[in-house]
Amino acid sequence: MSATDRQPLDEDRPRGRGRSQGGRRRRPRQRRARATPGDVVRGIVRTIGELLLTAGLLMLFYAAYEVYGSQWETDKEQQDLADGLEESWAAVEEAGPDSAPLPGSADSRLYVPGLDLDWVVVNGTTQEDIQFSPGHYTWFDSEPGQPGNYGVAAHRTPGLFWDLDQLESGDVMVLEDAENFYTYEVFREETVLPDDVWVVDPDPFDEATDEEPERSLLTLTTCAPKLNNTHRLIVWAELTETTPKSEGMPDSIAHMAPDAGQE
Repeated sequence: MSATDRQPLDEDRPRGRGRSQGGRRRRPRQRRARATPGDVVRGIVRTIGELLLTAGLLMLFYAAYEVYGSQWETDKEQQDLADGLEESWAAVEEAGPDSAPLPGSADSRLYVPGLDLDWVVVNGTTQEDIQFSPGHYTWFDSEPGQPGNYGVAAHRTPGLFWDLDQLESGDVMVLEDAENFYTYEVFREETVLPDDVWVVDPDPFDEATDEEPERSLLTLTTCAPKLNNTHRLIVWAELTETTPKSEGMPDSIAHMAPDAGQE
């Protein structure tokens, strides 16, 4: 048989492109497995878990900002208040003793040497007043160093009253006004409910409230426990010494003077 006779006829060849034309045989398609109810449930649970994780991280970052991130704003506000404190005192003296204090205006400076912290205290205790500063309760007429109860409230955040629970009986605090430094000594600490407003009465420990108070008290209030507001932490202190500014700062806060670090 000739070579030509051994070649298959055209009609006997497989249809389509030959191997020499680069053709490939197609693999049979595999059917995709249908999702079972279990697969659907697992997918839903996985999605919910991812959403909860994301929400948890966002809440964590927000809480961290609320606790620590706002401290720089507090520091800036306090510096601005401190820069204008002398002017505020001068304005009060010019207005006279019968003038009502302006909400949010600077009233005094509070030193807590045990915590190595000091703040400018503003008038008023609304959320706006005490956003970045301790605020003086203005429910009763009270002034630093005078008979009565000078009450101060602040948020339980770093830079403010975060570590107020570290104060103990015998620790000192100092209030400063335009003329004097007033040294108070802590004598009592208590945790109360938010509606226990008696803590800032003119004399919380004297039931004869109709009489003029005889003691000169300083009361600090803040939320308790930390990161919660179900209760209030109260620290009371009583006046022990008055130091005119002409005599310099009391020894207990001498290291906190603005120029102390430059010596």
